[in-house]
Amino acid sequence: MRYELIEIERFPAQVEPGVLYYSQEFKMCAHRCACGCGDVIQLPVDNQNYRIAAGAKGVTLRPSIGNWNICDAHYYITDGGVEWMPKWSAEQVAAGRAAEDARRERFFDRKVIWRKYIGMWLARLFSGFRRR
Repeated sequence: MRYELIEIERFPAQVEPGVLYYSQEFKMCAHRCACGCGDVIQLPVDNQNYRIAAGAKGVTLRPSIGNWNICDAHYYITDGGVEWMPKWSAEQVAAGRAAEDARRERFFDRKVIWRKYIGMWLARLFSGFRRR
């Protein structure tokens, strides 16, 4: 199977095989599973999740896609083609999910700390203006 990239504003009611739909507005993509099971896979596209690159040879989606709830398919989409990867055991799936959860938690914790730091800095800056 090969995938072509179609950029959209709204996701279609019927997701066609061989098409990777991407909404920049919603930062999401969707495609039918490469194994042919018919499952529609929806993925977030941003700097913390999946990345899409459109090249002359076709679309590339990273990291790998794992359809752990339906068919256990595990693959990459590279230059429009499918690169099959070994299936994961239940233990590998659980470990992968836990690692993703921990990575997201660290990311969002850093954002909260950064916002607090900026807030404190701005409060100090503006309190100096109020004293004058």
